[in-house]
Amino acid sequence: MVAATPSRFRRLAVAVSTLSLAMVFVLFIYGVGMRYLFGRPIGWVDEAVTVLSVWSVLWTAAFVLRWHEHISFDIVFINLAPRRQRAMLLVVNTVFVALMLAALPGMVDYTLFLWREKTDMLEMRLDFVYAIFPVFFIAIVLRQLASIWRLLSPRWEQELNQWTGAAALPEQT
Repeated sequence: MVAATPSRFRRLAVAVSTLSLAMVFVLFIYGVGMRYLFGRPIGWVDEAVTVLSVWSVLWTAAFVLRWHEHISFDIVFINLAPRRQRAMLLVVNTVFVALMLAALPGMVDYTLFLWREKTDMLEMRLDFVYAIFPVFFIAIVLRQLASIWRLLSPRWEQELNQWTGAAALPEQT
């Protein structure tokens, strides 16, 4: 089995995720060093680490992680026959998309409302800080819709393999 070449967007998403997590690490170490080695805590570092952490986690979940890499409680799902797994994914994904789409307008409205407020130390507008939430929602909804489409296609087993992690397993000889 030959692994698919990652798309340019995926490579870019991985690079952004890697860079942002590296920045979190560097800023965290800097903040700890300033606080405990030099006795001079720097408040903006804590705020920057918090904002970067939220953005990094949601960016990575939306654009980098594959379905089987997400944390899940799938004790029932993995013990079902493939056709029942497919049916379960179709139902759950459809309900999930409906709930996400129902929540999206309110979240976008509230995020846009936050332009009035700023963070304490860096004075960043909160609409920019929380802008990743609607981006995350939209990305996940689009991924779920694409998954539903593939689960309804004649090649649904390939999509099921993306969810179970079977697509990531090396070929048995």
